[in-house]
Order: sequence, then structure tokens, then C-alpha cells
Amino acid sequence: MPSLSVKVDHIAAVRNVKKAKEPAPSQAAVLAELAGADGITCHLREDRKYIRDRDFYILKEVVQTGLTLQIAPDEELLERALEVKPAIVTLMPFSGDDSAMGKGIDLANYGDHYAGAATSISEADIKVCYFIDPDSDAIKDAARVKAHAVEFNMHDFTMAGTDEDIKSELNRLEQMAQLAEKLGMKAWGGNGLDYKNIRLLVELGVFERFTIGYAITSRAVLIGMDRAVRDMLDIINHHYES
Repeated sequence: MPSLSVKVDHIAAVRNVKKAKEPAPSQAAVLAELAGADGITCHLREDRKYIRDRDFYILKEVVQTGLTLQIAPDEELLERALEVKPAIVTLMPFSGDDSAMGKGIDLANYGDHYAGAATSISEADIKVCYFIDPDSDAIKDAARVKAHAVEFNMHDFTMAGTDEDIKSELNRLEQMAQLAEKLGMKAWGGNGLDYKNIRLLVELGVFERFTIGYAITSRAVLIGMDRAVRDMLDIINHHYES
């Protein structure tokens, strides 16, 4: 059955609007775990737009299920990851690269940066994940550095406007997930997933994990984190079992 990692960046975004201390990502993480989340994810950007260093340190202390840190292969961020040692590091695009908006990591131009970071992370006994577009070359690049998993960028799927486009994206995702598994990696999905589109992905039966943040946070504002997480888990469990 697919697992759910709740991303807490948008909790930090709400807090930062008023430059306040609450709501804290760590508080949301504890509530998400109590509701049944299988893991917690945070993205430490170069500009610290949402998650701050202090958030990351506290999350490492309080998260009981498994903390995933998302970072670009920036030297300072890599040092933080190696110091704190989350369960998993997912390598992401550089935050300041506007051309990377809505895309997976740019292995064509920065492949060596990512490979070097992946090696350092693996040598520290931390699992490595590549956040990539569902592309066979990117999957093979991840396999070459012995990544534990690839997290597919779901942007194109979530933006598909017609039934034909949705079907095409689902076929592509299924094929790429199967390729990742064939090469010894887990296939995960993230970016833009919500309470509606997640159903089609679960029914494919090829994804081991989903990372979801904004959709859960926005629902939590109205009904609470516990209920928001449970609602998502109910959908994942129901559609997987059916």
C-alpha cells in the first residue's frame, strides 16, 4: 500500500506571513503523524523562503516516522543535511532558477552537481531520492548514483486538461514507474497532488509513496490537520484496496 509523507512547508508559509512563531511546522508534523502519516517532508531552500534551519533541526528531533529533507545540491544545504542526517534527502531544482519552475531537476546542465551530492549523502548512510520529470534518461541517471527512489514531478499530470491528456500522462507515469522499479528504485509521486487527482495515481498501483503538502494544509485550515490527513489516507487506502 502506498505511504503518505506530509510536507509541512505551507505551514511555515502561513507563519511567515506575520513573521510569527506559530503555526510551527513541527507542531503540524506531530499532528500529522498522530493522524497516521507515514512520514514528514520539508524543503530547505537556498533563500529559506518557508522552512528555516531551526525548523529542520526541531523536525529532526520530533518526527518519529521518518523525515525527508528536500534540498538543491548547494554546498551549505548539503552540509546541513550531513550534519542533521534525516532519513532521506530528496535532491531538488535550485530555488533561484526560474526556468525550473514546474520541472524536475536539470540533469542535463547540473548532472555532476547532483551526482556529487548523491554520493556524499549515500556515504553518510542517508537514502537518496531524485525529484525528476517522468523521463527515462533521468531515471537512468538516478540509477547510476544508486538512488533509493525517484520522486516523479506530477506537474504535467495535474495540469492535463482533457481525458485524452490525462490518460496519456497516466500511461507515461506507469511506464516510468515500472522502469524505476526494474532498475532497483522506488517510484514516488509529488507536486500538485490533491484529494481528487490522487485517486487515479493510487489506482495505477505502481507508486510506493506520495508527498503531499498544499492540499492537506489548505484543508487543515478548515477542518484541522488530523481530519485532513485522515481524509487523504482514507482515499489512498480505499482506492488501493479496490
